Amino acid sequence: MMRDAILLVLWLLPASRMKNRLLTACGHRIAPQATARPNLVWRVQAFEMEPYSRISIGNLIKGMRAVRLSAHATIGKQNIITANAAYRGLRGGGRLELGEHAYLTSRHSVDASGSLILGPFSAFAGFGSQVLTHAIDLSRDAQTAYPVVIGERSFVGARCLLLGGSHLPSRSVLAAGSVLTDTERTEQGLWAGVPARFKTKVEGKWFDREVGATRDVYLPDDDRIIPAGF
Repeated sequence: MMRDAILLVLWLLPASRMKNRLLTACGHRIAPQATARPNLVWRVQAFEMEPYSRISIGNLIKGMRAVRLSAHATIGKQNIITANAAYRGLRGGGRLELGEHAYLTSRHSVDASGSLILGPFSAFAGFGSQVLTHAIDLSRDAQTAYPVVIGERSFVGARCLLLGGSHLPSRSVLAAGSVLTDTERTEQGLWAGVPARFKTKVEGKWFDREVGATRDVYLPDDDRIIPAGF
C-alpha cells in the first residue's frame, strides 16, 4: 500500500526527467527521454516507457499487471484502462502493450483483464471505443478473459467494440461503429459491421509510414496537403 500511494503521488507530478527518475526508483522503468504527464495510476505492478514514448494527461490506469509503451508509442488523454484483480496475477492477464510507434488516442474505455496488445505502427484511433476482454462463460458458469490483439500497421476507427479473443489482422482497418468478436479472421483489409465481416482490400501510404502519428493535413477544396499542419 505504501508503494502504491507513493507512485500515485509521483504520477500526478508534471512531466520531467526528475519524475521519470523517481518513478524508476520506485520500481517502474521510465526512460529519461519519455514524457509522462499527470495521470491517475493506481496499483499498477509494472509500468515501462521506452525512449520517446508519451502518455498525455488525465488517464485513469488501475489494477494492471503491466503497462508497456515501446519507443515512440503514445497514449492520449482521458482514457480509462483497468483490469480486474482476479486476472492481474495470472500469466498473460492485466497487460497493455503498445509496439513501436503505436498509439491509443483519447476517451476510450479499456478492460484489459485479458490484455490489449497493439502491434508496431498500429492505431487505436478516433474516440469512444470499448475493449471488453472478460465475460461469463455460460457453458462453464465461470468468469473468463481473453486478449484482444491489434495487428501491426492496423487501424481501429471510432466507437468500436472489441470483445475478448478478437484479433484484427495486420495492415487492416476496423470501420467506425463495428463490433469485433472472437471469430477467426486472417484476411487483411477492411472489416466492418456488427459483427465485423471482411469487406475489401485496403491500401495507402498510411500503411507504409515511418512515424506513428499522421501530422499532414489534406485540403479537399484545394486538393493539396499542408505538411505537419495538424
